[in-house]
Amino acid sequence: MKITVDLNDLWSAVLSMGGGVADFRYDASTDDAFETEKNILRRDIPLEDVDSRGGVLEVDGSQVLLYIEDHGSNVESVISGAAEGRRFHVADCSTLKEMRSKNRFDRYVVTNDVSGRFPVSGKSAYGHNLREGLAELKVCRNCLAYLNYKGYKSNRTAVHKHFSLDEFFSHYSTLFSSFPKTIADKRGGYADNWEEISHAYRKQQGFHCEACDVNLTRYPHLLHTHHINGVKRDNLPSNFRALCIDCHRKEPSHEHMQVRSREIHTINRLRSEQALIKSEDWQDVLTFVDTSYHGLLDIYRSKNMAVPEICYDIRDTRGMVLATAELAWPRVKKAISHHVSDMRTLEEAGWTVKSLSDALRESHDLPKARTA
Repeated sequence: MKITVDLNDLWSAVLSMGGGVADFRYDASTDDAFETEKNILRRDIPLEDVDSRGGVLEVDGSQVLLYIEDHGSNVESVISGAAEGRRFHVADCSTLKEMRSKNRFDRYVVTNDVSGRFPVSGKSAYGHNLREGLAELKVCRNCLAYLNYKGYKSNRTAVHKHFSLDEFFSHYSTLFSSFPKTIADKRGGYADNWEEISHAYRKQQGFHCEACDVNLTRYPHLLHTHHINGVKRDNLPSNFRALCIDCHRKEPSHEHMQVRSREIHTINRLRSEQALIKSEDWQDVLTFVDTSYHGLLDIYRSKNMAVPEICYDIRDTRGMVLATAELAWPRVKKAISHHVSDMRTLEEAGWTVKSLSDALRESHDLPKARTA
């Protein structure tokens, strides 16, 4: 039997007493947004399982890097820091392609350790005994050039000099579902009642991001309370700033933050609805786009390509979202997407779609467009 109950009078009484709609959604503003996995050093992972659909190296949806453990007779100098060791790789660069062509690719091992210290080994130059230890290795410059990481092509020395693995993993975190435990473990030091303090401050700001001004009233868990001076137990309101997770992770010393692609989609969808993103404006696109696409867009801008729309939704006749393209040029129905299901839906709707990896690969040979 269907029971119909009119709760209008009860709801009116609640409102008259100052009540309202309670937010029962989980607040992840102080929690790790990602599943975490232990650091791995895997010699048993077949190298053919290493993929680069998003431009960066991955195994089964987890971001990894490759390096050569065997440093031969140079191993002792590398361990001591007297000599530079072999470079580690974060992308499917020209060096890895060359190693494949020379059948030397099987020298690499897979890891997701972001400490920057790698287990190396080799035969000692003195006595030819096996020597093992940890060494600080540097990133491959060809990888940085391939990704155009942080505009590497126009600022090579500084980007390479200040390269940080945990910052790099965070930069591309939207492409993956898990994160190395060493980065996830960096959270801590908050007051016991931090969730209550944070919620009160964000509510006071009307759940607006104080950097980009996006209104996150419907998604309060996507708004964080940032400590301006970096001291997590300094909870004076003057030390707070309400920031959406996208703006928060771009703050100095926040390279460990992880963000999911769907969270970036939601924030950018709201920014568009609230007229916070200007169309045909490269600076707005580079400010708000998922950082995974910065390198590609920097190349596109240098070649005078048309400005894309970011997080563009394809909808059906009822207005329901069928797919989202990270980058889109709606007039010519071209898009770049990372998710296979979205790519398939876009193609079925008559769009030409590329993965980030394919777009990066093609961008290096792309001629500069003519301007009117």
